[in-house]
Amino acid sequence: MAIDLVKLRRLSSTILIGLLLASASAFGRQHTFNASRSAIVAPTAEALSPRDRLDAFEDVWETINEKYYDPSFNGVNWRAVRERYRPLVEAAGTDEEFYVVLKQMVGELHDAHTRFATPEERRERERYEAVSTGVSIFEVEGKPVIVGLEPDSEASRAGLEEGMLVLEIDGKPVADRLAEARARVAGSSTDRAVQLRIYRLLIDGPSGSALKLKVARADGSVLEARLVRHVVPDNAVVTSRRLPSGLGYIKLTLWKSPIRKQLKRALEQFQDAPGVIIDIRGNPGGEAEEVVKIASFFFNSHVSFGKFTSRSGKAIFFRTSDGDQVYKGPVAIIVNEGSGSGSELFAGVMQENRRAIIVGRRSCGCVLGISRFKRIKGGELAVSELGYLSPLGKTFEGTGVIPNNSVPLTISDLQHHRDAALEEAESVLRRIEPKSSSR
Repeated sequence: MAIDLVKLRRLSSTILIGLLLASASAFGRQHTFNASRSAIVAPTAEALSPRDRLDAFEDVWETINEKYYDPSFNGVNWRAVRERYRPLVEAAGTDEEFYVVLKQMVGELHDAHTRFATPEERRERERYEAVSTGVSIFEVEGKPVIVGLEPDSEASRAGLEEGMLVLEIDGKPVADRLAEARARVAGSSTDRAVQLRIYRLLIDGPSGSALKLKVARADGSVLEARLVRHVVPDNAVVTSRRLPSGLGYIKLTLWKSPIRKQLKRALEQFQDAPGVIIDIRGNPGGEAEEVVKIASFFFNSHVSFGKFTSRSGKAIFFRTSDGDQVYKGPVAIIVNEGSGSGSELFAGVMQENRRAIIVGRRSCGCVLGISRFKRIKGGELAVSELGYLSPLGKTFEGTGVIPNNSVPLTISDLQHHRDAALEEAESVLRRIEPKSSSR
């Protein structure tokens, strides 16, 4: 069946991960997470009346009831959810409490793409801006650890380093802050997606506000730092370099048009390279059409990239273009928990076609399609209207892409500035004979 280009264009701009992750800048070394994205300061909206809240609640519930791709609602009794949450909406004393209730209700579906956004979160998405502290924190070996730093940032100048254990945030023990964040985070597609949201909330806040951290160095000594959150652009970025091994390395932060042009130029520089590494760690997704156009650079003929299907059974098929191949040699793709949606589409299908070896850690497991963002008084709603199946019938939603070569992130590697996943990707490609090329 041929691609329906009209539907494809409508869909392509909405294949997004449901997590509010920064995708603008790869802070710190390339193997780490991106810096946290926070709510941008915006003019205070007019408070919602009790009637406004009920109307918004009904609109959210009804839209999901009509549009959700799965008629079984992931096994959730959606009508019972409405009856359970309506009294909570009526009891909400503030708009903030109301937003928390709506997010929790939508979270009952355990779907990263279906989510309610506050007015501030909507404005952030529309303005392609994010707020950064210059530092990223995530759980490593069961402990909250600094996993990324923005180069030449206030955070790095304050003496913060990757691998430091986080002890306190804003004067509170980190365990208390984690408990508070967990209470605010609703269900998502996977435990990995939930963890990403929790750790984002730890350092969340408006631009211009301060974040106070107390951390422990490798030798056990303690450091305190005060950071000011600042606005950064949230655009797709490509960085590339030739490694000492002769292999090409390309980092992509977001699948957003027309980033394929930059990636193509980078790839053209590596046509003589014995292998190319594509790093999409921390890349939360983007546009499905951009994913497939970039994938076309690695194939010499049409290749299926699966299909998105609505509740009614209508399907939208994806395939690579013919004649767009730029690179024929072996490819390794590095992923982690922050690799979501479009990144999983790319890595998963490249893996299925044996066109790339996947290295790193299991991806988010957040792959569904949104056809549009719906404005609702008091915020915005995104609904997964399209389920995804890969060419081999895999969903990736809830499971993620499983690397061929798993590489854990360790505190020791962070402290010693070692990118073990990149080293493994290089090792894998060096073992491949030159005859290994694309179809």
